[in-house]
Amino acid sequence: MPDSTFLVDGEIEGLSKEGTFVGRHVRVSPEGAAVQINAFNFPAWNMLEKLAPALLAGLPSIVKPATPTCPLAHRIVELLVESAVLPEGGLQMICGGVGDLLDHLTCQDVVCFTGSADTAEVIRSHPNVVRNSVRVNIEADSLNCAILGPDCEAGAAVFDLFVKEVAHEMTQKAGQKCTAIRRVIVPESLEASVIDALRGRLAKTVIGDPSAEGVRMGPLVSRAQVDAARAGLAELAKEAEIVFGDPEGFEVTGADRDKGAFFPPVLLHCKDPAAADAVHRVEVFGPVATVMGYGDAGGAVRLARKGGGSLAASVFSEDEGFVREVAFGMAPYHGRLLVMNEAASKESTRHGTVMPQMVHGGPGRAGGGEELGGLRSVHRFMLCVALQGSPERLEALCTG
Repeated sequence: MPDSTFLVDGEIEGLSKEGTFVGRHVRVSPEGAAVQINAFNFPAWNMLEKLAPALLAGLPSIVKPATPTCPLAHRIVELLVESAVLPEGGLQMICGGVGDLLDHLTCQDVVCFTGSADTAEVIRSHPNVVRNSVRVNIEADSLNCAILGPDCEAGAAVFDLFVKEVAHEMTQKAGQKCTAIRRVIVPESLEASVIDALRGRLAKTVIGDPSAEGVRMGPLVSRAQVDAARAGLAELAKEAEIVFGDPEGFEVTGADRDKGAFFPPVLLHCKDPAAADAVHRVEVFGPVATVMGYGDAGGAVRLARKGGGSLAASVFSEDEGFVREVAFGMAPYHGRLLVMNEAASKESTRHGTVMPQMVHGGPGRAGGGEELGGLRSVHRFMLCVALQGSPERLEALCTG
């Protein structure tokens, strides 16, 4: 990055016939703060990946971590402040409620929110945020999907990759990820095979204290999240049948099931996904996914779109024609698409992994924004200004 207080954005644009009058865009630092409202499931990464580009853009950050995991975020901020590597006041923190903070924001501030779509709506519609056109960047929850191609029969390499990935996404972090696979979209002819394969893999998931030998999945973040998961599962069960998992009867290793916030992997099967509502609307933020069948590529695309906008989707197939139709059919509704086959699996970063080089966001329900990691995100914190004048003057302004 240049040793200056602004960034040149793009090349000189000619605005006149003789070339004596030109234009150029530059990015400048707002005279406000980046207000971070972060999610409970990534108390470290979620904060730091926003903090880095905000600092590079010349903005101090006010961090508001989610209450359930705020002790970890608080300790990280303590360490950063003690290190004296940041300007004094460049990093501040609010734990608990934010009071009337949103009432004091101006057009120079930026709100960066990661969390539920419901809370995002509250922030976006706040009267002061609307009145002052405060910039708001949202990365919200979504009903991400994985689609299996009709060429992937049981026993095929890509079929096995698909089952492994779905089970992994259901159980990693106990399903408490914004990118987790919630809808498992498969050919109608393969529904039974996929369900049987997932049952076999999920049955091997040992639940309990993560430090105990053999445990593969820990608890949810709190008892409140368990209650929310139960309520969401009850909604899904109105349209889908539970085909694996019992929230009322499961074993826990190295911990007390009744005192902890444990919840088992639960797999559902929706027999009429085209007519369903809850399976495309209700996200259980835990180890829960729903299998549903499609008839042709167009049907798979229509089911994917019913999520209303998602962060990530995956297509597992060796059939190039199917992949093309499905990928570009889903593209307007998704921020990231993983196109998986046996060749890509060797070094794949997997469905749920967020990489700073790539967009992590999505349209619609997913928030319409993106997480702010990577150098490209510095631009999102800064304001774009169009400079106009003679070539010589703009050259002096941009390089002097």
